[in-house]
Amino acid sequence: MDKRKKSLMRGGAVILVALAAGHLVQTMNAEKVAAAAAKPKGIEQVSAGPEAAAPAPEAAALPAAEPAPALVATEPEAPPAPEAPVLAALPEVPPVAPEPALPAAPALDPAPEAAPPAPAAAAEDCASAVTLTAGPQAMISVAIAAPCRAGERVVLRHAGLALAEELGADGSLHLDLPALQTSGEVSVLFADAEVLRDAVPVPDAAAVHRFAVQWMADDAFQLHAFENGADYGQPGEVWSAAPVSPNGGYLVSLGNPGLDLPMLAEVYTFPAETPADLSIEATVTETTCGRELLGEVLEAQQGKVTVTDLTLAMPDCEALGDILVLKNPGRDVTLATMN
Repeated sequence: MDKRKKSLMRGGAVILVALAAGHLVQTMNAEKVAAAAAKPKGIEQVSAGPEAAAPAPEAAALPAAEPAPALVATEPEAPPAPEAPVLAALPEVPPVAPEPALPAAPALDPAPEAAPPAPAAAAEDCASAVTLTAGPQAMISVAIAAPCRAGERVVLRHAGLALAEELGADGSLHLDLPALQTSGEVSVLFADAEVLRDAVPVPDAAAVHRFAVQWMADDAFQLHAFENGADYGQPGEVWSAAPVSPNGGYLVSLGNPGLDLPMLAEVYTFPAETPADLSIEATVTETTCGRELLGEVLEAQQGKVTVTDLTLAMPDCEALGDILVLKNPGRDVTLATMN
């Protein structure tokens, strides 16, 4: 048994050696043929830059189990340009739907902010001023300019005389005051307690004789002057309905009766050469009956002013329509009642 195995092994080895020898001879012949065929014919050099490209290397002969086919000499082609790598296709992303537009938020009132300080120019535009001018017949022309105080109530004072007025739509006011003193001092009081003061000399006031009555609110009085012995309704009577006489006397009504708290006055100027008698009247009304009326009497002579309180007790409301007459006020007072 062992001899048989050895015989088989020798036989196999002989066969293998024979096959290997045949394969070697065949391979050597193929290499010679391939070497002869691999020599290029008429290869043209192609410029690839500053220097000529190197010839292509000879193709290496591959061992083959069978005889290699005859090779045909061909001109080598330029190697193809490398293709860009193909990227794997990304999965399609579905388009994102636009978000629905949100409704606009309602406009909100901004929170109140502290007002910035007014610039100097604006402050100057709002500045208030009073200007006085001496006029004829010992009058003081008053001009108030307060552009940021349109419609405000103001109180004017001069030598004990006080009256309330209202500024116009542009914050201005123009009026004439009978001068009671030669110094011509006037003050203007605003609602916020700001006070303007000015003065203008009025030398003619020393030669004028004036008499005034003033009051507040419903404590209404009425001043009458009777020149040269005139009576009611005659040419020499001077009062608010007939403020100027042919003799030279005249009466000026001051103050705005339409204000919430009116301050009113009536000032009579005596004629230079004509005597005149005075009276102060008060009518019994629903607002004056059964109480006291309060006022003041002012008299200016030779540039000096005298101020006297005026108190008048009114009858009960049964006397509605009656008129109380105070004759020669400031002197020898006589009280009379007119029905």
